Amino acid sequence: MSKNNMHAVMICTVLVMSLAVFGTGNGLAKGDETSVDKVRLAFNAAYSAGNAKAMAALIDRDAVFLPPAGEQAIIGAQKIVARYRAFFEKTRSTFELQPGKIQICGQWAFLDGSWQRKDSARQGGSMMQHGGYYLMVLKKQSDGSWKIARDIWNGVPKP
Repeated sequence: MSKNNMHAVMICTVLVMSLAVFGTGNGLAKGDETSVDKVRLAFNAAYSAGNAKAMAALIDRDAVFLPPAGEQAIIGAQKIVARYRAFFEKTRSTFELQPGKIQICGQWAFLDGSWQRKDSARQGGSMMQHGGYYLMVLKKQSDGSWKIARDIWNGVPKP
């Protein structure tokens, strides 16, 4: 075997081994996108069930939620969950973060889309509809799972 052929074989071997070890990256990103979307679906289910405990499992301990209408930022998972717990005690809701665009950037994922919610008081009353747009930032945890680190949303008035 000539010296040039030997170099070509070695380069091809290194490339094949690199792809085997590190992959092309697409499989990891697709798996992460699926995991991020599962957080969205779990958030929908927990919210619609009025289950603040299930929501707590989805929120990073240092999370910051930025509600609309001039409300102050809610900092920390405990305060965020307490806010939802108080809301669920008085209100029955159906809620949906609709699927949107997911972008993965290392240990961070960005998810945006529209949301819809229908509320009624637990003691009865008329159903109110709400909706708008959201941007969630998720942080990859040390165990490989994703949790909500930032959430910002707005409300769009009905015409």
